[in-house]
Amino acid sequence: MTTTPGPFDPAGQDDPAEPTHLVLENALGEHSLWPVFRPAPEGWRAVYGPEPYGRCVARLQDPPA
Repeated sequence: MTTTPGPFDPAGQDDPAEPTHLVLENALGEHSLWPVFRPAPEGWRAVYGPEPYGRCVARLQDPPA
């Protein structure tokens, strides 16, 4: 995972507590950070969120056991 901001990361977001992202998972157990305004791609399902960006990033960096 990279920590470099991408095109859907909330740079200068008005409310950092706004639920803007999801954590998606595919059949292989791979995870992805995804903006809530876009539909999840085929084969992926939401496993966390919608939550603020920072909470989703934290979930990806330290998934539950």
